[in-house]
Amino acid sequence: LLSHSGPSVPQRRRGACWLARSALESAVDRLLADRGIDASRASMRVQLICLRAVGGTGETAHVAEHAWAGLSTAAHQHAYELAPTVAETAHLIALVEEVVSAATKAPANPAPAGAEAR
Repeated sequence: LLSHSGPSVPQRRRGACWLARSALESAVDRLLADRGIDASRASMRVQLICLRAVGGTGETAHVAEHAWAGLSTAAHQHAYELAPTVAETAHLIALVEEVVSAATKAPANPAPAGAEAR
């Protein structure tokens, strides 16, 4: 959506943010599942807290939180805010790619039994 030739319309950038946000949600869900935590029914805010709380995620949890906050702001249109720029959108997508990369690597040690988010 960002590299398409032609004018960069705000709707295209917002669409890219929505797609990146969906990829981020899937990656966070996978990171938690790899550690034995089923938080799929929890809000994204709770999932991010769980990700921060489990061991082995290090910088990934911080990057995921930063990306989520930026994508949430960018994806929702408000009359008093400008759409995200191409550079801002590309930066947020790069953050999501970092989290997705961490999620596709070998899983860390799973959390002990009973450590599920409810």
